[in-house]
Amino acid sequence: MVFTIVVAIFVLGVLIFVHELGHFLAAKLVNIQVLRFSIGLGKPLISRYWGETEYSISAIPFGGYVKMAGDDPTEGLEGQVEEKKVTTDPARHFDKKGIFQRFLVIFSGPLSNFLLAIVLYIAILYFQGAETWPSITVEFVRQELSLPGMENIRGGSKILLANGMEVGNWHEIEEAVLNSSAPRTTLTLYDSLLQSSYTVSVPTASDSTRIRLVYAMVPLVEPRLGSIIPGKPASKAGLKRGDLILSINGKPIHSWQEITRIIQVSAGITLNMVVDRAGEKLSVEIVPEKGKIPQGDYSLKEVGLIGIAAPMQRVDLGFADALVMGSEKTVSLTIFIVRSLGQLLKGIVTRNIALSEARNYLGGPVMIGQMAGESARSGELWLFMALLSINLAILNLLPIPVLDGGHLLFLFIELVRFGKPLTPEQRMRMIQVGLLIVLGLMVLATANDLGRLFGL
Repeated sequence: MVFTIVVAIFVLGVLIFVHELGHFLAAKLVNIQVLRFSIGLGKPLISRYWGETEYSISAIPFGGYVKMAGDDPTEGLEGQVEEKKVTTDPARHFDKKGIFQRFLVIFSGPLSNFLLAIVLYIAILYFQGAETWPSITVEFVRQELSLPGMENIRGGSKILLANGMEVGNWHEIEEAVLNSSAPRTTLTLYDSLLQSSYTVSVPTASDSTRIRLVYAMVPLVEPRLGSIIPGKPASKAGLKRGDLILSINGKPIHSWQEITRIIQVSAGITLNMVVDRAGEKLSVEIVPEKGKIPQGDYSLKEVGLIGIAAPMQRVDLGFADALVMGSEKTVSLTIFIVRSLGQLLKGIVTRNIALSEARNYLGGPVMIGQMAGESARSGELWLFMALLSINLAILNLLPIPVLDGGHLLFLFIELVRFGKPLTPEQRMRMIQVGLLIVLGLMVLATANDLGRLFGL
């Protein structure tokens, strides 16, 4: 418990600090006077002046703020700044700056979280390497993505050469295909049943067709367990990392795909698994729980899940590759989260998703703390921080007054009114509504956390 609390404080502290530092540096860049830089909301517990700015740690640990001269003094849950200690310069007030300068200051908070995610992903990929399937064998080809010539690929065949390059794992196959500019991709494969080699040529004149070729081929991965998520059915049933799944309900298992197919259609159904653990055969009963996974159209599909991941191999990357892949990872995850959030809101509006079901997607500080602790124990803390940083950036860009997105909304209203801003009274009323929404979501999220924690 102490370990989890310490890790949670570290994770949230870093993310909040980076977010507020973005606001702070942008304010300094456009010469806005900063009165207070606070980690935490409400009344400062510890504070110290350095120059014209008070740096503080405040009472409510769920956020932070940068208080600027000329900004709304009752924004959010901020404590009052003792302005008598610092003389403010009217020319350096926030509200005296142009729309673009104020936009830069507001947007720099979420932008800093996006940049932090990019830096974390680059560092992970560069120092730890990229994860890939430890296989060069094709289990099958997805027919919906198949290209002309791919019908000749026989399931169970090993890819020996991709465009003339020897390959040793799935990452090297992807690199050989995606980095080629040839109008056709040539694969040399070995059929172990017929004990013979054969060649397949596929037209791939564009980047999109090369990407399609890669995604169409499904690697054959042995049914051995990689990571186990604590608290999930697999962990509760006693399964361990390295266990080899031999059969499920008497059906022999030969690949990871077979495990996935059976579990996903078995929510709430007891499964009997026979596993090989260091040469010893064990029988384990496990009941997959209901969960939702994203689909290609960013919708969510209800399936059975037990909290396991496949074993992955890490491959070394140069800094340039890590830079590109880290940036692409951040962008793709951002798009995925935004579209998934849009699908969720659409489902609520069209009543395809009940509010009682939608609330289960909310997680608060307790859930974040648990996930932070579990991620640290499994060695994936930096990955968790990167993902949470993206989520924090997106959350802050929602057009809710009190959040950064709400203040951007104020600027948009001012822009369409030809430079006429909302009055302080109008802003205050909108901020109060936004504050009620945010507090309501926080209470609901915390209630969900406690419900999960105590099984309510």
